[in-house]
Amino acid sequence: MWNWIHHDLQALKASNPQSDTHDVFRYQEMRENFISQFFGDTLTYFNPERGFDIRDTIAEQLYKFLKYHSQETELHIVSHSLGTVILWDALFSDRFADDDPAYTIRSLIAPSAQSLPRKARLKSITTMGSPILFFNMMLDVTPKQIRTFLARYNAEPFRWLNILHASDIIAYPLQSSLNIESIPNLFFRDRYIWADANIAEKTARTFGQTHAAMAVGVSDAHGSYWQSRGTARFIASNLVGDTNSIDALKIDPDTDTLAATDYVGNLLNLSSQFMSQKFKDFSST
Repeated sequence: MWNWIHHDLQALKASNPQSDTHDVFRYQEMRENFISQFFGDTLTYFNPERGFDIRDTIAEQLYKFLKYHSQETELHIVSHSLGTVILWDALFSDRFADDDPAYTIRSLIAPSAQSLPRKARLKSITTMGSPILFFNMMLDVTPKQIRTFLARYNAEPFRWLNILHASDIIAYPLQSSLNIESIPNLFFRDRYIWADANIAEKTARTFGQTHAAMAVGVSDAHGSYWQSRGTARFIASNLVGDTNSIDALKIDPDTDTLAATDYVGNLLNLSSQFMSQKFKDFSST
């Protein structure tokens, strides 16, 4: 796509040598690196054939994961950005043909699934930077569809945490739109990371330049969850089922978002190692 755009801009420059194409067509880097990437991925997923292939790949990887980790008793899903929409679509949407891989995904994580000798049950979902609110205007998933899915998990409340960064204009809360009160056995919370995405945003906000702050912060904010200790704290609480900690802190004033450390990635790696080691320790007793 951007090859075509650059070609058009070169043609514009050739016919108007005095023009500055970076000024006539502004914010090219942001358009290409953030906006085009997000919307390009979105259009790719909602292409019927490519969306099918994406869900098929997810189903295949999930099958292999459960097959080769049959000792695990818990399954936790952490997703970000468009991944949250794909998860929402695959678990709840009724728009698919009977042979769609979405149903394979559902059967693999359902407690009644007999396709594998496994003990793992889906315990929690964490969504970060999620635009589900907007995409559901098209997908039209209702609380009834969510209730039908969650009816399989009635042994204990199912946990779902939706994390939003203060400056992430892609992410929105979901609690009211889900009509949570109508879905029994669902522990759902929207939680907020209250921080600046980068130094430039903080500086612009300090001088009251709100629009400039948004422009320089939006891309980093959407990708900041992985470097956020606040996000890692929320995810850790959700993984271990510490609902008291989740309810005690609705807003995390994260002061470490600007760090380069991949806190969330490290947390998920440690969680995976802990679960595997826990099984080894149990087996050796």
